[in-house]
Amino acid sequence: MATVNLLWFGNQPQFNSTSNSTATQNEANALVGYDAFGPAEIKPVALSGKEYKVGEWWKPEWGFSSSYNKDQPSVMTYVSPQSGKKLSTQITGFFEVDYRLTLPDGCTTDESGVLIQMANGDMFFRPAVDTLRDWKNIDGLRGVTILKAKPLPATIYPSSRISFAPDIFDLPIVPCFTAGTLIRTAEGERPVEDLALGDLVWTRDNGLQPIRWIGRRVLRPAELAAQPNLRPIRIKAGALGAGQPARDLVVSPQHRILVRSAIAVRMFGAAEVLVAAKQLLSLPGIEIDESARDVTYLHLMFDHHEVLVSNGAETESLYPGPVALAALGEAAAAEIHALFPELCEGEDGFPPARQLVPGRLARKLAERHGKNGIALAS
Repeated sequence: MATVNLLWFGNQPQFNSTSNSTATQNEANALVGYDAFGPAEIKPVALSGKEYKVGEWWKPEWGFSSSYNKDQPSVMTYVSPQSGKKLSTQITGFFEVDYRLTLPDGCTTDESGVLIQMANGDMFFRPAVDTLRDWKNIDGLRGVTILKAKPLPATIYPSSRISFAPDIFDLPIVPCFTAGTLIRTAEGERPVEDLALGDLVWTRDNGLQPIRWIGRRVLRPAELAAQPNLRPIRIKAGALGAGQPARDLVVSPQHRILVRSAIAVRMFGAAEVLVAAKQLLSLPGIEIDESARDVTYLHLMFDHHEVLVSNGAETESLYPGPVALAALGEAAAAEIHALFPELCEGEDGFPPARQLVPGRLARKLAERHGKNGIALAS
């Protein structure tokens, strides 16, 4: 017996429950678009099973997950993420898959691997052997989405000696402003909570643009106490550069701020980039707002991802990436997809206004600005 950690990816109706048969491509196609987000839907699970000798005679290998044919059925034992009970169940299907990982900072990476389905419908993922080196740098996930699936024959012997157990992060509050933030509009600065659909807002790239969608979420003290990661970030007046912001700016942790500096050019080959506020906490004047009690977060969305002026600082409008849409909920996501069908085309259909800098690199960018005493918006 051997044990490995694989990634549980939810429970699906059987796609290939008949022993010694191959799943049809139509069944595999039905998997495309299936996703799971957060610790309620994704869990690292320890599976134990019999090892089988696989591979060619000149290159013997031991495969943990052998096959689902009738001659050598592979049985796995694990604690069910749904029931919490220990069970043993047989593998009923293998799929070769391309999938998209959503990382804790909201960035995504596309990888390949194998999907294993059990007789009870549970699905488990493992990365392909040739992509394992990429997983060594993955210390956490927010979501997994299937992009492409190909059924594998019943006699396939994919080895599952790969073991991994990344931290699974819940969905964050999506990029948004707090009530009281002044947004530059056709009528001058106006509180974000007073804006309505169709109001014209000044944008850096496209001039005055009408608001196409507005979202709102109120967090009470109990919710903030239970989930301190939802607390807003306060950027004090002048913390980004001379007069930026003109007054304290309070935004959600994931709300991206425009950074413009020679350091950004050296690191990313772009004069301007967008960085989540929480990645700038190492800099003076940028801190978690511990004094916040009730917090009202508001999202503004336009025909394009835009750079706006909020309290005198340049920040982003809502960018509908996979984490943001999942965090907004099914109803809001459906409404946004109806307004913007081009989102189905991914980033090509709704490109970001500037390069989006992922967490580790964003923190390094902030560290270099702090070390050299260079303003973020110089």
